[in-house]
Amino acid sequence: MSHAMPPAAATPTRRPRVRLHARPRVHALRGGLPALLLAGLLVGLTACGSETATTAAPEEDGATGATLVAGDEVPAPTGKVLLTVTGGTVTNVDGELQLDRALLDALGTVSYEVDDVQATGEVVTFSGPLVRDVLAVAGVPEDATTMHTVAINDYKVDVPVSDAAELPLMLATTMDGEPMSVARYGPTRFVYPTDGYDLDPATYNPRWIWQLASIDVE
Repeated sequence: MSHAMPPAAATPTRRPRVRLHARPRVHALRGGLPALLLAGLLVGLTACGSETATTAAPEEDGATGATLVAGDEVPAPTGKVLLTVTGGTVTNVDGELQLDRALLDALGTVSYEVDDVQATGEVVTFSGPLVRDVLAVAGVPEDATTMHTVAINDYKVDVPVSDAAELPLMLATTMDGEPMSVARYGPTRFVYPTDGYDLDPATYNPRWIWQLASIDVE
Protein backbone atom coordinates (compact mmCIF):
# COMPACT_ATOMS: atom_id res chain seq x y z
CA MET A 1 0.00 0.00 0.00
CA SER A 2 1.59 3.25 -1.10
CA HIS A 3 1.80 6.14 1.28
CA ALA A 4 1.33 9.54 -0.29
CA MET A 5 3.55 12.18 1.20
CA PRO A 6 1.51 14.83 3.04
CA PRO A 7 1.63 18.05 1.02
CA ALA A 8 4.63 20.16 1.87
CA ALA A 9 3.15 23.16 0.13
CA ALA A 10 0.74 25.34 2.02
CA THR A 11 -2.80 24.98 0.84
CA PRO A 12 -4.81 27.04 3.34
CA THR A 13 -6.70 24.68 5.57
CA ARG A 14 -10.44 25.24 5.50
CA ARG A 15 -11.61 25.02 9.06
CA PRO A 16 -14.76 23.05 9.79
CA ARG A 17 -17.67 25.17 10.93
CA VAL A 18 -18.74 24.71 14.50
CA ARG A 19 -22.27 25.96 14.97
CA LEU A 20 -23.33 27.26 18.33
CA HIS A 21 -26.56 28.97 19.35
CA ALA A 22 -25.79 32.63 19.85
CA ARG A 23 -27.56 34.61 22.59
CA PRO A 24 -29.17 37.69 20.96
CA ARG A 25 -28.84 41.08 22.53
CA VAL A 26 -32.04 42.19 24.30
CA HIS A 27 -32.36 45.94 24.67
CA ALA A 28 -34.13 47.49 27.66
CA LEU A 29 -37.84 48.12 27.07
CA ARG A 30 -39.27 51.49 27.99
CA GLY A 31 -42.11 51.42 30.46
CA GLY A 32 -40.88 48.10 31.92
CA LEU A 33 -42.42 44.65 31.95
CA PRO A 34 -43.25 42.41 34.84
CA ALA A 35 -40.19 40.41 35.86
CA LEU A 36 -41.77 37.09 34.95
CA LEU A 37 -42.75 38.28 31.47
CA LEU A 38 -39.29 39.70 30.84
CA ALA A 39 -37.65 36.46 31.94
CA GLY A 40 -39.91 34.51 29.59
CA LEU A 41 -39.03 36.85 26.73
CA LEU A 42 -35.33 36.36 27.33
CA VAL A 43 -35.67 32.57 27.36
CA GLY A 44 -37.75 32.61 24.19
CA LEU A 45 -35.34 34.84 22.33
CA THR A 46 -32.37 32.72 23.40
CA ALA A 47 -34.05 29.52 22.25
CA CYS A 48 -34.83 31.09 18.87
CA GLY A 49 -31.44 32.75 18.46
CA SER A 50 -29.83 32.59 15.06
CA GLU A 51 -27.01 30.12 14.47
CA THR A 52 -23.63 31.75 14.07
CA ALA A 53 -20.52 30.10 12.66
CA THR A 54 -17.69 30.39 15.15
CA THR A 55 -14.13 29.26 15.49
CA ALA A 56 -13.45 27.33 18.66
CA ALA A 57 -10.72 25.12 19.99
CA PRO A 58 -11.54 21.44 19.54
CA GLU A 59 -13.33 19.97 22.49
CA GLU A 60 -11.83 16.74 23.74
CA ASP A 61 -15.31 15.28 23.99
CA GLY A 62 -15.98 11.58 24.19
CA ALA A 63 -12.84 11.21 26.29
CA THR A 64 -12.38 8.05 28.29
CA GLY A 65 -10.22 7.82 31.35
CA ALA A 66 -6.82 6.25 31.00
CA THR A 67 -6.12 2.95 32.75
CA LEU A 68 -2.45 3.04 31.73
CA VAL A 69 -0.52 6.11 32.87
CA ALA A 70 3.05 7.33 33.23
CA GLY A 71 4.99 5.17 35.66
CA ASP A 72 2.96 2.03 35.04
CA GLU A 73 4.54 -1.18 33.84
CA VAL A 74 3.33 -1.81 30.30
CA PRO A 75 2.50 -5.44 29.53
CA ALA A 76 3.50 -7.10 26.29
CA PRO A 77 0.89 -6.74 23.55
CA THR A 78 -1.49 -9.62 22.97
CA GLY A 79 -2.86 -8.37 19.65
CA LYS A 80 -1.38 -7.05 16.43
CA VAL A 81 1.25 -4.39 17.12
CA LEU A 82 0.11 -1.05 15.69
CA LEU A 83 2.92 1.21 16.90
CA THR A 84 6.45 0.86 18.25
CA VAL A 85 7.99 3.58 20.42
CA THR A 86 11.69 3.81 21.25
CA GLY A 87 13.82 6.37 23.06
CA GLY A 88 12.02 6.14 26.39
CA THR A 89 12.82 4.22 29.54
CA VAL A 90 9.78 1.91 29.33
CA THR A 91 9.92 -1.20 27.14
CA ASN A 92 7.90 -4.39 26.94
CA VAL A 93 9.37 -6.43 24.04
CA ASP A 94 13.04 -6.66 23.07
CA GLY A 95 13.99 -3.16 24.19
CA GLU A 96 11.02 -1.51 22.48
CA LEU A 97 7.61 -0.34 23.62
CA GLN A 98 5.17 -2.20 21.39
CA LEU A 99 1.54 -1.12 21.49
CA ASP A 100 -1.50 -2.97 20.20
CA ARG A 101 -5.01 -1.55 20.03
CA ALA A 102 -5.89 -2.57 23.58
CA LEU A 103 -2.82 -0.84 24.99
CA LEU A 104 -3.45 2.30 22.93
CA ASP A 105 -7.05 2.39 24.13
CA ALA A 106 -5.80 2.06 27.71
CA LEU A 107 -3.94 5.37 27.30
CA GLY A 108 -7.28 7.20 27.20
CA THR A 109 -9.13 8.54 24.19
CA VAL A 110 -10.00 12.02 22.98
CA SER A 111 -12.08 12.95 19.94
CA TYR A 112 -12.36 16.02 17.76
CA GLU A 113 -13.51 16.97 14.29
CA VAL A 114 -11.06 18.23 11.68
CA ASP A 115 -11.06 19.19 8.04
CA ASP A 116 -8.81 16.40 6.76
CA VAL A 117 -7.48 18.05 3.63
CA GLN A 118 -4.29 16.03 4.10
CA ALA A 119 -5.73 12.64 3.15
CA THR A 120 -9.48 12.05 2.90
CA GLY A 121 -10.52 15.54 1.84
CA GLU A 122 -13.46 15.25 4.23
CA VAL A 123 -14.56 16.70 7.55
CA VAL A 124 -14.20 13.74 9.90
CA THR A 125 -14.03 12.95 13.60
CA PHE A 126 -10.84 11.30 14.77
CA SER A 127 -10.32 9.53 18.09
CA GLY A 128 -7.27 8.22 19.88
CA PRO A 129 -4.85 9.00 22.69
CA LEU A 130 -2.96 12.27 22.90
CA VAL A 131 0.62 11.91 21.72
CA ARG A 132 1.81 13.52 24.96
CA ASP A 133 0.25 10.62 26.88
CA VAL A 134 1.94 8.07 24.61
CA LEU A 135 5.30 9.71 25.28
CA ALA A 136 4.65 9.91 29.03
CA VAL A 137 3.84 6.20 29.30
CA ALA A 138 6.93 5.43 27.20
CA GLY A 139 9.07 7.25 29.77
CA VAL A 140 10.42 9.77 27.28
CA PRO A 141 12.82 12.15 29.06
CA GLU A 142 11.75 15.74 29.59
CA ASP A 143 14.65 17.09 27.54
CA ALA A 144 13.69 15.10 24.43
CA THR A 145 13.23 17.35 21.42
CA THR A 146 12.41 15.30 18.33
CA MET A 147 10.09 12.48 17.31
CA HIS A 148 11.52 10.62 14.32
CA THR A 149 8.38 9.13 12.80
CA VAL A 150 8.29 6.41 10.14
CA ALA A 151 5.31 5.15 8.14
CA ILE A 152 4.79 1.57 7.01
CA ASN A 153 6.14 2.46 3.55
CA ASP A 154 9.25 4.13 5.05
CA TYR A 155 8.03 7.71 4.63
CA LYS A 156 9.81 9.67 7.37
CA VAL A 157 9.24 13.04 9.00
CA ASP A 158 10.67 14.62 12.14
CA VAL A 159 8.11 16.16 14.47
CA PRO A 160 9.08 18.38 17.43
CA VAL A 161 8.20 16.98 20.85
CA SER A 162 6.94 20.48 21.63
CA ASP A 163 4.00 19.87 19.27
CA ALA A 164 2.78 17.15 21.63
CA ALA A 165 3.38 19.32 24.69
CA GLU A 166 1.73 22.49 23.39
CA LEU A 167 -1.07 21.17 21.16
CA PRO A 168 -3.72 18.46 21.47
CA LEU A 169 -1.77 16.42 18.91
CA MET A 170 -3.58 13.11 18.56
CA LEU A 171 -2.41 9.62 17.71
CA ALA A 172 -5.60 8.78 15.87
CA THR A 173 -6.72 5.16 15.82
CA THR A 174 -10.32 5.56 14.65
CA MET A 175 -12.05 7.75 12.07
CA ASP A 176 -15.76 8.46 12.38
CA GLY A 177 -15.96 5.72 14.99
CA GLU A 178 -14.32 2.99 12.90
CA PRO A 179 -10.79 1.57 13.28
CA MET A 180 -8.60 2.86 10.48
CA SER A 181 -7.35 0.29 7.99
CA VAL A 182 -4.18 0.82 5.98
CA ALA A 183 -6.40 1.73 3.03
CA ARG A 184 -7.97 4.43 5.20
CA TYR A 185 -4.60 5.89 6.25
CA GLY A 186 -4.25 3.80 9.42
CA PRO A 187 -3.84 1.97 11.58
CA THR A 188 -2.46 5.07 13.34
CA ARG A 189 -1.73 8.62 12.24
CA PHE A 190 -0.89 12.04 13.65
CA VAL A 191 -3.81 14.48 13.62
CA TYR A 192 -3.54 18.19 14.41
CA PRO A 193 -6.51 20.36 15.41
CA THR A 194 -7.86 22.64 12.70
CA ASP A 195 -10.17 24.67 14.94
CA GLY A 196 -8.89 27.44 17.17
CA TYR A 197 -5.21 27.06 16.30
CA ASP A 198 -3.35 29.21 13.78
CA LEU A 199 -1.02 26.54 12.37
CA ASP A 200 1.03 27.46 9.31
CA PRO A 201 0.21 24.86 6.63
CA ALA A 202 3.72 25.02 5.18
CA THR A 203 5.11 23.95 8.56
CA TYR A 204 2.47 21.58 9.88
CA ASN A 205 1.03 19.85 6.81
CA PRO A 206 4.03 17.51 6.38
CA ARG A 207 3.71 16.42 10.02
CA TRP A 208 0.29 14.82 9.45
CA ILE A 209 1.96 11.45 8.95
CA TRP A 210 -0.45 8.59 8.33
CA GLN A 211 0.05 4.80 8.27
CA LEU A 212 2.39 5.50 11.18
CA ALA A 213 4.47 2.50 12.28
CA SER A 214 7.12 3.79 14.68
CA ILE A 215 8.26 6.76 16.74
CA ASP A 216 11.87 7.09 17.88
CA VAL A 217 12.31 9.94 20.35
CA GLU A 218 15.56 11.72 21.12
